[in-house]
Amino acid sequence: MFQVMIVDDEKAIRENLPALINFEAHGFRVCGTAKNGQDALEKWESCRPDVIFLDVRMPVMDGLTFLGKLQERTQTLPDIVMLSGYSDFEYARTAMRYGVRAYLTKPVDEEEVEALLEELSASLEEKRRESKKADIQEQVLSVKQMYHNGDGDRTPLREYRLMHCVVMDDSAIQEEAYRIVRETIEDRLPGGAGAFCRNRGSVLSYLISPRALEEYQYSTTLFGRHLLYQLKKQKLECALLFDGALFGRSEGTFRNDYDQHLYQMMTEIFWGGNFLQDNSALQAISDRRLEGEEEYLEQLKKAMRDRDHAALRDVYDRLDRAVCESRLSLVFLQEVSYRIYYLLTDILSAKETDTLRLEPLDWRNEACFLRYEEWSRQLWEQIDTAFAHMQGQEDAGQGLAMKVAAHARQHFREPITLKDTAERFFMSSAYLGRIFQKAVGVPFKQYVNDLRIEEAKRLLRQTDKLIYEIAEETGFAESKYFVARFTAAAGVSPMEYRKEAEGVSK
Repeated sequence: MFQVMIVDDEKAIRENLPALINFEAHGFRVCGTAKNGQDALEKWESCRPDVIFLDVRMPVMDGLTFLGKLQERTQTLPDIVMLSGYSDFEYARTAMRYGVRAYLTKPVDEEEVEALLEELSASLEEKRRESKKADIQEQVLSVKQMYHNGDGDRTPLREYRLMHCVVMDDSAIQEEAYRIVRETIEDRLPGGAGAFCRNRGSVLSYLISPRALEEYQYSTTLFGRHLLYQLKKQKLECALLFDGALFGRSEGTFRNDYDQHLYQMMTEIFWGGNFLQDNSALQAISDRRLEGEEEYLEQLKKAMRDRDHAALRDVYDRLDRAVCESRLSLVFLQEVSYRIYYLLTDILSAKETDTLRLEPLDWRNEACFLRYEEWSRQLWEQIDTAFAHMQGQEDAGQGLAMKVAAHARQHFREPITLKDTAERFFMSSAYLGRIFQKAVGVPFKQYVNDLRIEEAKRLLRQTDKLIYEIAEETGFAESKYFVARFTAAAGVSPMEYRKEAEGVSK
């Protein structure tokens, strides 16, 4: 209700106007009457009206003098409706400098007054919304500055609360879901969009003023249930987390308390807690880490490198049970997620493959918040995907090695090298060297050398070509190097090998 004061020296006006006009039907309540300007000034502080119906001519202090005195007391004058028993346009023109809203002649017309009240009500409602918005924006700026700076004075915000809305499902695309959430919440908050603090991942945060809870008996439970119902009607599943402790007490720096309180409430949601939380009733966040974490990670790494899928699943199931039994806080759950992510990326990078890109499971980046069952499923899916990718890469490496071996058999008589061959197959020489040796059993250079030696043996047995000719035909740059390599491989020199072969043939 907006407040109205009637200032007129005529008793009939002071008493009959409230009886004639249904002020309350238009959103107003008559908070007081005064018989002249002096009387009105004395009653001003106790009434603080939004609208004054003010007579022009009165004894002791007239209307214009009153407005001048009132302007000295307050920077913002209420809406003024001037009353006069006759058309005093000189007064009207003078009154305009005080921002007088309307000028009515007595006797007042009932319909004219009611139409004016409707106009004033709409105008005052808009001013109230803008005032609330400006007020909440100032407080939101204060919250943002304290978070950015790490700390600050929380005292002015003692009666406020933070409300975090957590999107719990991804049935709608992220932008659409967030638009619906914001519209639904902001339509019901004083200050509207001005109360919005920040958004990260699935969490949208608002500053809640005491006014927002007035019609809900100052109960976050009633207010939260109403909002969740409205969001449900929009086919969105969300959780609402009210932080009533952040501004009331200080346990550490503002940023630390902000984050810790949020982690505490989101941990409750993660492990199946209600979608409506108030941290005033929650226990302190656990600082217990996962027991045996290093051992689980080492076992995961070994199973990956051994290509043992059964062992990998067994290790993960045991780790998952340990996480569940410990009911880890969100902080340490994030740590487990990241350590597994880094373990997988390290193993994959060692394979020199860039065809699989993993992303860590991090609620700060997710469009919807993951509870335990979904977190566990997605974490295993990430591990299993990396394993399948490695297995596929290994199978592909085997096939590639066979292609490289066939290429070597066809071109060993030429000056073939691992570097040239790797470039031909569009990969690094180091990676090709590893997969080739693993598939064939010997390094690429030795494989080519063995092909050349075997071809040299054939030529020594079946032709009478000179040693230097055989060296050139089998890809050796110099006959001396050919003789040395042949002798090392066969145990005899090329000439001795030919003589032995001739002796056998006879």
